[in-house]
Amino acid sequence: MTGAAPRVALISAIVFSMVNLKAAAVGDSAVITFPPSTAQKWVLPDGLTLIVQEDRSAPVASVQAWCGTGSIYEDEKLGAGLSHILEHMLFKGTKTQSGNAIAQKIQDVGGYINAYTSFDRTVFWIDVPKDGVQTALAVLSDAMMNSTLPPEEYAKEQEVIRREFAMGLDDPDRQAGLLLFATAYQRHPYRLPVIGEIEIYNQLTQEQVMQYYKSRYVPNNLTFIVVGDVDGEKVHQQLADFFKSYPEKSLKPVFVPEEPPQLGRREVHHEFATELTRLSLAWHIPEITNPDVPALDLLSTILGEGRSSRLYRHVREQAGLAEVDLADHCRSETGRRDRR
Repeated sequence: MTGAAPRVALISAIVFSMVNLKAAAVGDSAVITFPPSTAQKWVLPDGLTLIVQEDRSAPVASVQAWCGTGSIYEDEKLGAGLSHILEHMLFKGTKTQSGNAIAQKIQDVGGYINAYTSFDRTVFWIDVPKDGVQTALAVLSDAMMNSTLPPEEYAKEQEVIRREFAMGLDDPDRQAGLLLFATAYQRHPYRLPVIGEIEIYNQLTQEQVMQYYKSRYVPNNLTFIVVGDVDGEKVHQQLADFFKSYPEKSLKPVFVPEEPPQLGRREVHHEFATELTRLSLAWHIPEITNPDVPALDLLSTILGEGRSSRLYRHVREQAGLAEVDLADHCRSETGRRDRR
């Protein structure tokens, strides 16, 4: 048919080693040894962790709030994308200020605000000139503890996220990635997309999202990281003053099923209207704390990062066969490397 995109195969092949890598011998140490750090670390009485790295090389700073929750911790609502919804909602208004007021405060200090959601964390950050650090800390602290998830804003963001779902359906790279994870993992929640699945997502209510927020966004599940032209003691004092009113709370245990060892090759094919075929290969590797991981990262760089990498030179420049795009994923609970 004239003008129609050719239908070619979108292929994901999941390849594995017969060795159970998590059980492999790792020498004398079972954890990675990190080099010395000049960062300062505090743990507040309510369990909140603060890490500050003073760096006066430029008059700017990045202020980040990490919440130890992501899509794999959504419990009975697994697959709903609760963590991702909160990423969209936490700056839409709190008990003391509206979403517009928050945006204006950050704009007034010349800052930039954003966030992202992953499988096991949700991260909010504000990059500011050094004079805006106090404002950034205040905004992030307030959002972590006092967001109201206004119903009218929730309805708007629901539609925004539905458009994200729709755009993902038209993106062959996105579809290849989802297919890869769904094939590599059979039981572990890593098999489900961080954004969730539309059928489950559509069943959520604002009240259910608020319940998840109150249960997971507690001081002892938060880590603030501040890097830049800052005074660590002043940052510590500001957070200590704010969070003294918010006691530590118990976190409900969330059962995360362990992924069983893969005992054979898995290969799936998916037809998609695209001009280029996508091929994804993945290997299960140890979890991120395994001492083999730095060597695997180095191997990944040598093989496929940048124009001087082995795969790019041989596959793209010499053979002229395909584009090479490598993505590494090493998770906190399980490991996996994929090559696309």
